[in-house]
Amino acid sequence: MKTISSLFVIALIVAACQNHDAKISETTSSDTTKYPYEFKKVQEWEMNKDAKNGLTTLNVIKSFENMDTLAMGKLLHDSVWFNLDGYRFKGTKSQFLKDVTGEFARMRNLKIEMEDMESVINKDKTEEWVSLWYKQVTTTKDGKVDTIQLYNDFKLKDGKVQGMSEYVQHPMKK
Repeated sequence: MKTISSLFVIALIVAACQNHDAKISETTSSDTTKYPYEFKKVQEWEMNKDAKNGLTTLNVIKSFENMDTLAMGKLLHDSVWFNLDGYRFKGTKSQFLKDVTGEFARMRNLKIEMEDMESVINKDKTEEWVSLWYKQVTTTKDGKVDTIQLYNDFKLKDGKVQGMSEYVQHPMKK
């Protein structure tokens, strides 16, 4: 029994030392993993080496921080959608900018502290997304300060923002 256990341990060590990277294929079709869910479509995402989408989304956030709807409008598609914390919008760019102008009217100051960015594109080049992680500090006209952590997923098409999903982490109350 001791010999069998020793052989098993040696076999595990040898297997662990093998270079498994050589066996990994570029396509997911060779993936034999039995996942608990079946995917409708495997996108095969890859890092987008072109910086234009990252720059576009960062400029959208900068225009938001500066409360500049003119600059923001230049970066949006004519038809947009936004899913935010407590707010959903689907319509024209001008309708969205009107809503944003109303929000800006209630704010005194807005400060963004960017933490990270990731730009991806699927292998068939039909979808492009940029994810941003940042902290936002908002001061309203009546002096109320709110700090939140944000994660945003921006969908881009033809170099302009088509939509965004936002995920917010509110600070815990003491």
